[in-house]
Amino acid sequence: MYSLCDSIENYIIRLIDNSPNQTITIQRGKLANEFDCAPSQINYVLTTRFNVFRGFVVESRRGGSGYIRIMRVPIDRLEPIIIYLDSNEELLKESDVEDLINWLEREEFITPREGALIRAAAIDALEKVADLDFSSVTDRNQMRARILKEILIQILRWVE
Repeated sequence: MYSLCDSIENYIIRLIDNSPNQTITIQRGKLANEFDCAPSQINYVLTTRFNVFRGFVVESRRGGSGYIRIMRVPIDRLEPIIIYLDSNEELLKESDVEDLINWLEREEFITPREGALIRAAAIDALEKVADLDFSSVTDRNQMRARILKEILIQILRWVE
């Protein structure tokens, strides 16, 4: 079944696809009116479906003349993700890693085999050693972010 979130996501993606620079600027309130929903529903879609791990950077400015700018990250530019990992490593969840791998595979930047190797290193192996010295979820997330960052740096070296 098709949901309102899917409709909003597809609409935004069509706008980005039709934009010459892969960037759009929209107003949350106008978009909410167009879809006859609350602005919080727009926020939910932006947060869950348009993030750095799915290949997007979202800038937001609140207020009466506020806006939301959504930019598609070029697939060969993983630096924004590495920068994000540097400053937010304790927040990296397994679902973020999955989103990133799915995006890289969908764009054919990595093969499914490479995606499986990244999953094995950043998710599966980490869970198997989690009881060794990880006292909290935050510690596990930090280790996951560091592993993923090193993998991305190696991928970028092969691209150049």
